[in-house]
Order: sequence, then C-alpha cells, then structure tokens
Amino acid sequence: MVRLPPPAAAFRRVSMVGPGTDVDAQTAIEAHLRHGFPGQRVVVQGWRTDAMSAPNVRVLRVDPETRGGLWLHVSSGASASREGPDGSEFVLVTPFKTLRAVELLAMVVYFHGVQELAVGDTVSVGEPWLPGSGCGHLLVSNPYLLADELWTLPLPDRLVSFRWVIPITAQERAYAREQGLDALEQRFEEAGLEYWDPHRRSVVPADPP
Repeated sequence: MVRLPPPAAAFRRVSMVGPGTDVDAQTAIEAHLRHGFPGQRVVVQGWRTDAMSAPNVRVLRVDPETRGGLWLHVSSGASASREGPDGSEFVLVTPFKTLRAVELLAMVVYFHGVQELAVGDTVSVGEPWLPGSGCGHLLVSNPYLLADELWTLPLPDRLVSFRWVIPITAQERAYAREQGLDALEQRFEEAGLEYWDPHRRSVVPADPP
C-alpha cells in the first residue's frame, strides 16, 4: 500500500515541544528503550508543524555509543492514535544527528493516524529522505536492527509493536509491489545493505532508457 504525502512544506518547519499526555504509555516506551540501550543517552523530542500539532506523540532519540555511530529515532505515542488491542511505533536510523528524522517520523505517524500502516506498506516522502539521496520512499518493515526482546512491548491496554521504516528507492518500491517484500529483503541481505547511507545504490537497477 502506498501513501502519498501532504505538501512537503507542511512538514518543513519542525520545532521542539514538551511531553504530551498518555504519560504512562510514553514512560513505558522510554523505559523499554533505556533498558534495551543501557548507558546510551535517550533524548525526548516532539514536533509542531504548519499542518499539524501532535502533542501526544514525541520522538525518542537514542544517541550512539561511539563517535561515528548510528542515531536511532523512535516514535512514542503513535500506538495510542488508533483504537484496538494492538499498536505500532516507528523506528528510523540516521548516520548523523538531524531534525529531519523527527520530520519524517511525523509524516509516518500522520499517515498511520489516517489509515493503519502495516509491514510492507510504503510512504512516499516526495523528495530525498536526506540531501543527495536517491531514496524518496519509506518502507515499513520488521525491526531487524533491534534485539528480539525489543520488538514488542506489552502494555495494560495494548501490545505495542515496533516497526522499522527503511528509506528505499522508487525501483525498490516497485520491485516489492511486484515480487513481494520477502524478495526485496532478500536482495537487501545479499547486498549487505547499509540502510543508513543516504548515498547508497539501489539494489534494484533502473530500467534501461
């Protein structure tokens, strides 16, 4: 399933806001990450944009252990945006510290609030996810980058599942739609995909002109 973005300018200006409500769930999610990444700094971020304000959703940024490491960004509160016993939070990895990650997760959470995003769905960003990248789409996948015990978090009123959003190219998105998610992930594995690299090559070559 493909999601088309609202006007890009709607997500252009992102500013920090304070924690919102649904505190118990957000506290549990934060504790879940701190337990999974002991000794690493976890920073609470929120957003406000021209198009929307999401006071009940924020982003938890897990800073790398060492210089040059990867930055992990996790939504907190998206799982409460839909009714039912199951909820999703979303994970994005960047090679450096950037508010662009908050902007992209805001977009993903927005679409998830309109219609549930499941594994295999994609969100069209409408522009490179990071400057100079050939990847302009986000693929919802299982969180293979996390330890198994971090994939889910049981709460009193719902089971929270963490979903990885992977930047992909238009060719990779088309391949997944035609051949299936498993086939694309197999190509990722064979290529040793550096999913955080904005300048990586597509594992699916473009059709010749």
